[in-house]
Amino acid sequence: MSGAPELRTRVRDDIAAIETLRTGPYAPPWACCADPGRSAHGEDFAIVALRVGEDFYDAGTGAGAATTAHADRDAAHEEFETERWGVVLALDARWGAHRVLPTAPYEECEAAGAVVPPLFAALIELGYSGDLQLWDAYGCAVGVGVGQMDKEEPVVLFAVALGPAYAAD
Repeated sequence: MSGAPELRTRVRDDIAAIETLRTGPYAPPWACCADPGRSAHGEDFAIVALRVGEDFYDAGTGAGAATTAHADRDAAHEEFETERWGVVLALDARWGAHRVLPTAPYEECEAAGAVVPPLFAALIELGYSGDLQLWDAYGCAVGVGVGQMDKEEPVVLFAVALGPAYAAD
């Protein structure tokens, strides 16, 4: 797990990346993108991987390997969630309290065969489920989340930049 100085640096870098996304185009290339394959964009949104952890494909075999892999995944999630909440606290101080955008209702609709808005379709395709923390900033919305496509894939800290239609103000 990261030490406090490294975490502060990452959070500062994440905030700078989110600010750049807020003012930049939705289409790539994104200077702050850690992995274009774990990012997506549409007409009025960008989902950009800010940091990508290690994958868990080589978690080992034999006695205890599954338990070790599970512990490694839990530690990775904890590290990425800590970083996300560092970003949340810093952006709450900058732009006011965040709002929560749940993805579960869209995941349920998509699983039932319904068409979902492009942003949520992209999040689902990338395996980024769970709540996003969003801020309305100057006529658009920006946010942050943590996702993992499946248990062998890396944990990803990602940011979203959303057009005016997503802003609450």
